Amino acid sequence: MNGPEEITITEASTHVRGEVDAAFEWLTRSYDQRDAGTALMKSELFLRSLHGDPRWETLLRKIGLAD
Repeated sequence: MNGPEEITITEASTHVRGEVDAAFEWLTRSYDQRDAGTALMKSELFLRSLHGDPRWETLLRKIGLAD
């Protein structure tokens, strides 16, 4: 079972395929709730399909993970 800090990043992963808007909502919620997994999201393979979306770079900048 996931701890409370992992719930939002896990929820985002369930929305990556076909529910991109929901995935970004959960990733933003992950950041807002200081989910420990947020710091690793740039390297998460399951989020790779989101990298082409303009919201991806915006979110990375917000989090402080942009190149």
